Amino acid sequence: PCSTKVKRVFITGGTHGNEACGVVLAKHFIKTPQLFAGFSFEVSVLLTNVASIASNSRYVDEDMNRCFLQKDLSDPTRTSTLEARRAKELNDVLGPKGSADAADLIIDLHNTTADTGVALMMPPGDELSHAIASHLISLDPSVRVCNWNANQNDWPMLPSVGKHGMTFEVGAVPWGVMDGAVYQKTRRLVVASLQYVEAHNAALARQPPGPWLPTSVQVHAFVRAVDYPRDADGEIAGMIHPDFQGKDFEPLQRGDAAFLSVDGQTAIPFTPKPPPEEEAEAEQLYPFFINEAAYVEKKTAFMLARRFDRPVQAAQL
Repeated sequence: PCSTKVKRVFITGGTHGNEACGVVLAKHFIKTPQLFAGFSFEVSVLLTNVASIASNSRYVDEDMNRCFLQKDLSDPTRTSTLEARRAKELNDVLGPKGSADAADLIIDLHNTTADTGVALMMPPGDELSHAIASHLISLDPSVRVCNWNANQNDWPMLPSVGKHGMTFEVGAVPWGVMDGAVYQKTRRLVVASLQYVEAHNAALARQPPGPWLPTSVQVHAFVRAVDYPRDADGEIAGMIHPDFQGKDFEPLQRGDAAFLSVDGQTAIPFTPKPPPEEEAEAEQLYPFFINEAAYVEKKTAFMLARRFDRPVQAAQL
């Protein structure tokens, strides 16, 4: 189990300013600090990309959720964009990244236009975040866990500034829209996350520490991003096929119709990369972030993951 006694938790909203449910929930939490009274740890709530919140846009100059690599945060010349400068300010508050003073846990609130439901994005080795996820899944079996790319030793996402952290991705919600059902579910699960942290601290305080419940969580581990079909000029030549739309986390088979040509008639099948070029694709793959509007600029139509069960030692509530 995670041996970190949690002392400081940050809940952040507005890393993408047009993801309205997360922004409004963070504002609600800021105005109702009594919700966090009685915990054995401090809870702070921050609005992150305040300029993009004001303009109801994803970002002003660049995606701020790609500005938190250690090398960028420590580079004094990396200040040309509003988001790069704001990331450094946030690192001073939430971190510094990689230091003993960094927040024990960061929960970053997001929405996605893809039909992911509640998808918790986290580092592969984060024991506390996976334990929190196991508790949330026990309350709501539709919750999914996605691991950031295991081939990296650092990640550019805001929650990576903390010792532990996760992105709460909840969809499908259009940009700038407050969806009541999504808002209710997010609020309930964030509060439940904090209740788990309290149980975690209580378990660590016992002599001997525990009890810990051996369990597992189903994890979706990132494999690669898949671009849209493109013509000789590099223009998008196909869109997500109607039969594929909304099928996040459902098995994707070789030959399944993934795209529809711009002629409106021709289905373009999914073709995995063959081994040994991409050995992971010899396994069953699961798509997610299908047709995420913000990822068109990143040349991503959807992402692929492999699925496995990860052991977890969880505190008992």
